[in-house]
Amino acid sequence: MDLTQVVKNVVLTKVCSIKADKDATESKNITLKVAFNDVTLNDVFTKALSQTVIQWQNGVGRKKFTSFTNGEVVKVNFKAPAVTTIDPEAAMIAHLSSMKSEEEQAKYIKALVAKANEVSAE
Repeated sequence: MDLTQVVKNVVLTKVCSIKADKDATESKNITLKVAFNDVTLNDVFTKALSQTVIQWQNGVGRKKFTSFTNGEVVKVNFKAPAVTTIDPEAAMIAHLSSMKSEEEQAKYIKALVAKANEVSAE
């Protein structure tokens, strides 16, 4: 594999949840479309590898620190992230219970029904 190969016009999409700060109760789901254009495969893999390295350092690396020798080479198999299935009803209950009032819940449900009606009308 040629890691100097340049990636062009690749877009990966990921939904994430954000809050104004760590103590906020309101959250928003945002869809990120990350464009990979004019970057090398090495750039992409280096960035992807960084999270795996951090997880290893904070997990196995720390737990087994005394068993490693300085300069040792450790092989780690990359694993794709697990796909989490979420029960839609449980997610809805959790979301509604995070709201401050029944009025806020009713408004949210009404907006969802309107969106569902728009989708079914298409």
